Amino acid sequence: MRFDMDMNSSYSDLFSKVRSLIMEVVGESVKEKFTENLTSYHCEFGGVCYLRTYPDRVHIGWFRGVQIDDKFGFLTGNGKTIRGHRLTRLDEKNVEAIKYYINETISFLIEYSELKKATRKI
Repeated sequence: MRFDMDMNSSYSDLFSKVRSLIMEVVGESVKEKFTENLTSYHCEFGGVCYLRTYPDRVHIGWFRGVQIDDKFGFLTGNGKTIRGHRLTRLDEKNVEAIKYYINETISFLIEYSELKKATRKI
């Protein structure tokens, strides 16, 4: 499992702190899923992000990164939906950004869920 590799990496302390922060901010509905390639976090409305370590950083992949406002300028990538957030430390600005990105993602997921319900009724 990727989780075991992340917990034994040189960034395991940072991984654990970011993991705890994600779970705290997503709240009671958080579901943590483990696969061979990553650890992901989901709320009742859908996927929020995934977390994994690399040799030089911890990486958060925001599943709906393209739809959220990047007011911190931390998001990278040019895929259809996912944007990445590279971390080498968890300072105050990164904590604020992670909380913001989680809240923006959940807001998007709620709006998207409501839109899907409304279009089913038409």
